[in-house]
Amino acid sequence: MYTLNYKISHSNQAKQILKVDATLPSNSEDVLKLFKGKVKLLSFECDHPFTESNPYILIEGSNSPIHISYTVQISTPGKHGFYGTVSEQLTIFAGEQVFLFPTSLMLSGNFTPSTTIKSVEVVYDFPTYTSCIVPFKHTETSSLCQLPRWCDVYELLKSAYTFGNLQALCMPSESNSLHIHLDAQLDLLDTPIVQNIESLFQYYVDLFNMPQHTLSLILLASTPEPILGGCGRHVICSSFNPYEVRDWQLLAHRMFHSFMDTALPLSDFHMPPNLWLTEGLATYYENAALNILSANLKGELGIHVDKEFNRLYTRYLYAKLKDSTHFAFPPMAEKYIRSAGKLEFLHYTHAPLIVKYIEDTFAIPPQQPHRMLRTLLSLGSHEPFSMQKFFTLILGPQVDAFAQNFLFEDGLLPLWYLSDGSFFTPEELINDLNYFEYLLYSWFVLEDPTYKMAELSLPHLESCLTPIKQNHLSFAHPSIEDQVKTYSASLYQALKNQCAKFPPQ
Repeated sequence: MYTLNYKISHSNQAKQILKVDATLPSNSEDVLKLFKGKVKLLSFECDHPFTESNPYILIEGSNSPIHISYTVQISTPGKHGFYGTVSEQLTIFAGEQVFLFPTSLMLSGNFTPSTTIKSVEVVYDFPTYTSCIVPFKHTETSSLCQLPRWCDVYELLKSAYTFGNLQALCMPSESNSLHIHLDAQLDLLDTPIVQNIESLFQYYVDLFNMPQHTLSLILLASTPEPILGGCGRHVICSSFNPYEVRDWQLLAHRMFHSFMDTALPLSDFHMPPNLWLTEGLATYYENAALNILSANLKGELGIHVDKEFNRLYTRYLYAKLKDSTHFAFPPMAEKYIRSAGKLEFLHYTHAPLIVKYIEDTFAIPPQQPHRMLRTLLSLGSHEPFSMQKFFTLILGPQVDAFAQNFLFEDGLLPLWYLSDGSFFTPEELINDLNYFEYLLYSWFVLEDPTYKMAELSLPHLESCLTPIKQNHLSFAHPSIEDQVKTYSASLYQALKNQCAKFPPQ
């Protein structure tokens, strides 16, 4: 068995480039495969012959250790801002931006360590920083992961690696410990904000019944651009504005992953056709967990959990009923979906509503909430996960009908009871749908240059309604249209307007 050795240093701070030098094991086979994944590779050198074949680098076999050197681009545009940063003040990256790992390491088992890799050692050559917050920290300048299993490799890739001059806040709670580290450019969080972050952490401690969990949370300024450093079991790094609801949701979402990946460290939950379940739970709890925040903060930010689920369901109905071309697929088809836009919609709009429907309908009696998560935790992590067993435990004799309608077929989730006209004025609802249209466009335009973004306005919708009725244009079966109209007159108008733009052939 061999040790993988990596050394990470600055190559060009101004251009946000890091250099990696690595020693890989000798390889008696014909080819050593390195997986590139999300690494933005700028250069690559090796003391053995190699070729590139996306997504791999193939190095000829050798009886002696293999030395490689390469440079990578940090601070690439991402969904929630820029992915990582390199500067005199901070160097932050996620492991998947930097590491080229042999495929033999990435195929480590859930329950057994790699049969070829004894350990992964990483040395950090960043002498100007006083803080080093990394996974598997061994010394102040290194990490050491021994006998890596799949969950350890996943942690090396997903976790944040943070170097800077940070202010540390530590709030131990018996055997649980949340450590908050602040970027020097972030205004000092006042006591109520810190208490709310701690309450959010304690919410998950109680929810998962996890007597020992340590999390380092690195919070950065949101200017000039938001930054995501990475999200692992024990290290999360991102920009945070305590006066933005979305930042609290993202924090709650990432904390959920931290706890779930620790409680259930299985690859099953990170691969289709089960990934939608993991992301659906995380998105459900990014909203449900915010109930734990103080009344003052919720009032100041206008946080209302039921309102957020109403928003999700309105977007779900709008997408499903206006555009069957892009959105007519069942969750269990996830492993066949090649569209990033469809996966975004499934994971962060559709899937959390499946969780919501099950929690509201099958968590009986009402004194037994969190039915899905508690069932997952009861299964444990000692055997492969079975979706069929999981849903049977939750739904009992209704499992076949539910699976047929909502998992293997694209039945419309009946969450009409989420309707509440007090959450959004017609103008606010149309504005939110316009923002959702922008999100859909950003997801799909890269894979379909002909994708069009609709622009909605309330006066225009109202003026179009009479001719639409006269032309008998429909976006769904009359019974569904009636339910939409009862749920939200503004949504009904928006969908009717889409019919006018794209009438049936």
